[in-house]
Amino acid sequence: MQPGGATTPKHSAMHGNVKGTLVIARMKYLRAQGPEASERVLKRLTQADQQILRGMLLPSTWYAADLLLRLEMTIAAVLSRGDRRALFIDMGQFSADTNLGPGGVQRPYLREGDPHFLLRNVPRMYATQHSGGTRAYEQTGPRSATIKTIDAGSEPEADDCLTAVGWLRRAVELSGGKAVMVEETQCRSKGAASCDFACSWA
Repeated sequence: MQPGGATTPKHSAMHGNVKGTLVIARMKYLRAQGPEASERVLKRLTQADQQILRGMLLPSTWYAADLLLRLEMTIAAVLSRGDRRALFIDMGQFSADTNLGPGGVQRPYLREGDPHFLLRNVPRMYATQHSGGTRAYEQTGPRSATIKTIDAGSEPEADDCLTAVGWLRRAVELSGGKAVMVEETQCRSKGAASCDFACSWA
């Protein structure tokens, strides 16, 4: 039980900070579920978290990464309807639409018909939005690549990987890729040295 009577699900610690663009994308996703669902989620959070999330969130401001994790986990606990995997993938896809779509802060990283251009920039995009952790890009073919999370700056979190799967899938689609496939081939949460996401498209 948290101060003010709020409760939050147990989760691994996430260290460091994230840019407001990530928190804003999650809040837009939450609001898209409707006002009643939004209130159910927010009321499960602490008063301190609610004060931040109900206030003005700025894209360029740094926020505690743990705040983002608490928001994501509470959304999943309240709204997943027993299918957490689908919800986290959907949340990742929504984030890509928000930040890579028209007017999105990451729109300059899109080049129509060239998914490799975006994927090649994933390490830079990650570094600008996270105070810790590293992602790497490796081209594996004309229409395939692997994105690696070498160090996320936190304990391994399998749900976060599902969000990455959704984001990568939608990002490649927005770059013009068809029949996009994204599969996590190994995961730090299962003892691997890195989280590897194999991306391919037609």
